[in-house]
Amino acid sequence: MMTWINDINKMTEVWFTQGLVTFIISTLITLVLMSIIIKLKNKYFKRQTLNNKIDPTMAKFLTRLISTLIYSFFIFVIISQIKPLSQISVSLLAGSGVAVLVIGFAAQEAFSNIIAGIFLSLFRPFSVDELINIPSINVMGRIEDITLRHTVIRTFENNRVIVPNNVINSSVIENRDIIDNKICNFFIVGISYDSDIDVAKGIMIEEAIKHPLLIDTRSETDKENNVPHVNVVVANLNTSSVDLRMAIWSKNAADSFKLMADLRESIKKEFDKHKIEIAFPHQTVIIKK
Repeated sequence: MMTWINDINKMTEVWFTQGLVTFIISTLITLVLMSIIIKLKNKYFKRQTLNNKIDPTMAKFLTRLISTLIYSFFIFVIISQIKPLSQISVSLLAGSGVAVLVIGFAAQEAFSNIIAGIFLSLFRPFSVDELINIPSINVMGRIEDITLRHTVIRTFENNRVIVPNNVINSSVIENRDIIDNKICNFFIVGISYDSDIDVAKGIMIEEAIKHPLLIDTRSETDKENNVPHVNVVVANLNTSSVDLRMAIWSKNAADSFKLMADLRESIKKEFDKHKIEIAFPHQTVIIKK
């Protein structure tokens, strides 16, 4: 048996460094070893994430980065045992500097995305599942994943926007979940000059206070000093309207959207009942004879 194996190895030494049989055995060992290392690496990061010793965003990125390095290393080990491929790789490394320059230029964007991904994972301007807004590219949604090349953002329409890491790294980012999820929205409505301002303000306050999604952000001192839960101010006197503004707080973005939508409907209905006219642009035309 050993003689047969040695004969095959000698016959195939032209193609393989130590013969075909040795190549097959070493390749199988390499693949098994690679699988074990990958599994151990995945278990390690999973355990560290569950124990809150590493951020999930950083764990995902490092997992992919290390996996890429491991695969690259073991592929190189396998290729180095195949003489034609090994000779080609040596020739490429020792070849023209122009070729290296062209390859480097072509891979410039890919490397910049990888470096940007490392910075995003290291400095963490956002984490997975946080709500962000990128005004420069008009994208808002929750972070779903950060890969070596790009970041996946899930929009409110449940679409996935794939943004290169270097684009995000160079953009101004509004993170709505980084410290505090609470959101303050300004409910602004313009009423006509003939409408009663006090009645309109009372309706707005009453409708806001009775909504279950409104939260109270006042401190105990504010409550002792009778600071109002909700306040309405005259924000502006326009040519056709008196603008009333009310600041309303909600627990998160989802509650904020529903709260604003409900208040628009309920306040409009109450305005109609109390003859409060929501202003619209109009002009008075005087004809002189």
